[in-house]
Amino acid sequence: MHRLNAYSDRLHSLPGPPGGAGAADARDATDASAPERIDSGRPEPNGSAAERAPVPPGFDALYSEHFDFVCRSLRLLGVAPDGLEDSAQDVFGVVSRRLAEFVPNAPVRTWLFAIVQRVAANQRRTQRRKRAPLEPLCEPLVAHEPGPDAHAEAAQAAELIARFADGLDDGHRAVLVLALIERLSVREVATALGIPLFTVYSRIRSVRSALKAFLQAREVEP
Repeated sequence: MHRLNAYSDRLHSLPGPPGGAGAADARDATDASAPERIDSGRPEPNGSAAERAPVPPGFDALYSEHFDFVCRSLRLLGVAPDGLEDSAQDVFGVVSRRLAEFVPNAPVRTWLFAIVQRVAANQRRTQRRKRAPLEPLCEPLVAHEPGPDAHAEAAQAAELIARFADGLDDGHRAVLVLALIERLSVREVATALGIPLFTVYSRIRSVRSALKAFLQAREVEP
């Protein structure tokens, strides 16, 4: 499925919706930003519990680094392009309220994805009565790097994957996003979705087979 990896790379190269954070690649590791510490006036011994304690990521760092990941996931989970920005802001509204619940050193994307799934489900319910034909994953934007041809290929790949995802049930959509697009490990996917490892493997095989047939039916090399 080397072409799927190429499609995944193209999806990551697309910019987010207007007004987005211009986030870095969501595959990169999260940079945890520590809140400012208040000096109590008392020296702390080296190696103290306070110094060893993991610090949760800051909201600004989460937003800037994972905005594009959130938008990609929302789109592939069925949120229409014109609802992406509002849905992404809904996600980060939940993040801001629940950041204190985040377990330091836990996988950030799996925690975010759980929130994304709930927001996407709510958004799909509001769209159901007025369902329109799928549009490209992102609005066409002028890309400075790479050139227009590469941007057009990315948009085409994004549209194909979005159309394919629309035909999957929620469980297989989630595996498509996390395992095949974002390339999380099988164990991370199992943890994020709360399902056994063998179920993840089974769904990956099923999604790959369905995607191959989908692309071949459209005369695209899988």
